[in-house]
Amino acid sequence: MKKFVSAIIAVATLVLCFTLCACATKYVSHYSSSTMTTTETSDKASISFGSFSGTYVMKLQNNGADEAVITYEATLGEGKIKVYYDYNDEKLDLFEIGANGSVDSKTEAFTGNKTVYVIIESDGKCKDGSFSFTLKK
Repeated sequence: MKKFVSAIIAVATLVLCFTLCACATKYVSHYSSSTMTTTETSDKASISFGSFSGTYVMKLQNNGADEAVITYEATLGEGKIKVYYDYNDEKLDLFEIGANGSVDSKTEAFTGNKTVYVIIESDGKCKDGSFSFTLKK
């Protein structure tokens, strides 16, 4: 009887572990901020903040087989932030911005019906930032 109960508990534990692992997302946001505003749709995402420290992740969806690019604009008052994007399971450098900096550019073209992750990572505390990303076809 003990072996039967132990087997049931072991199977239930394995099922629970696999269920929880299947729900995990690829990237997780973890940050502290003040006066932060975000917007996110399938083809546009933006964030602006008074102060920010940590990692913030946004998702854009490239629906269809058309070629697409990500256009982006960013400004930062104080600090240093690195921005990456993940497409086809590869985390690629997008840009780096420092104090009193600004950026306005776009990625190389890519295709495929995939989720594109944009990852913003601060190097310490940053102030007065604004970042916007648009998926254009």
